[in-house]
Amino acid sequence: VHCTRIDDPSQRWRLAFELRGQASTASSEATDTGAPVHPRLPDAVQLIDQVFGTQAQAVDAKTVRQLRTRLERLLGARETWDLPLLRALFDALWARMRRRRRSAEHERVWLNLTGYCLRPGLGAPLDSWRIEQIWPLFAQGIQYTQDSNNWSEWWTLWRRAAGGLDAAQQLQLLEVVGEHLMSIQHARRDKDPLQNSYDDMVRLVASLERVPAAYRVEVGNWLVQRLQKTGDKPHTWWAVGRLGARVSLYGNAENVVPPDTACAWLQALLDLDWRTVDHAAFAATTLARMSGDRARDLPAPSRDTVIQRLQAMRAPTSWSAMVREVVELDEADQKRSFGEALPVGLRLLSKEP
Repeated sequence: VHCTRIDDPSQRWRLAFELRGQASTASSEATDTGAPVHPRLPDAVQLIDQVFGTQAQAVDAKTVRQLRTRLERLLGARETWDLPLLRALFDALWARMRRRRRSAEHERVWLNLTGYCLRPGLGAPLDSWRIEQIWPLFAQGIQYTQDSNNWSEWWTLWRRAAGGLDAAQQLQLLEVVGEHLMSIQHARRDKDPLQNSYDDMVRLVASLERVPAAYRVEVGNWLVQRLQKTGDKPHTWWAVGRLGARVSLYGNAENVVPPDTACAWLQALLDLDWRTVDHAAFAATTLARMSGDRARDLPAPSRDTVIQRLQAMRAPTSWSAMVREVVELDEADQKRSFGEALPVGLRLLSKEP
């Protein structure tokens, strides 16, 4: 890195940085989180380099597809990968992102691993920088547009990174995904590769907590109408619960949908048999959850009805507690809300009173 005079570019000086660390080897260095990295990280990076590196030799499709499995054999089940390891793996994948387009398998595996290692888009000191680096990829899109699995991984990556995106970026995502959702409503399944990623797009738009409440109301109303009229997949109710949640997972209270809208969605949920409809009970719980803010909380009768239904079906006691009083989500409920577990060692606490 050099410093150059603006008025005379020929005058330049090399900048020196003092890098203070306890060790010089990759296996014992600290990451930007301040915690030591996994001792097998160098071996993991070598596996990534075999698939996405600059070496000239060809890598067969099977080897590409097995990268995640090989990483898990080396590092343990990916559910156990902690935040420092995840971000270190992301950095290794990002450094090789230009080679993701070598084949459809390369692109799919890169999207899957990169999104998983970046989730939920915040939590580590350099995550804002990572989001700045990866956001321009959205404008580029995917290379293998006829591969439905690649579309699924594409939308999943942006859902996993959503927590780090600002309001403008989330609005751009919503606009593009909304157009796709509208376009595939009447498309033949065998004609549009986006059809098979419908669920992934719905989960993505439901996770955009920084868009204004009016947009979330519009999306939620559309989903409820589809669920009531077209018999959409029952697990889509999870998205309705996320859109109408009284307490955001990472967003601001100002973007929470109004209580009357949440009550309307809740009534649609109360008309269902929660024992047979996936995610209906937990969606109702998030809609009726106590925030401690009178401007957002549902009327007491509505919350009492939800508690009675939860107790009748013997739902986890933590769900009734969430509707009855202001409590933080436990690990299991946080996983249900996000749609997957957060990185080991990361817990997002509500910033709201």
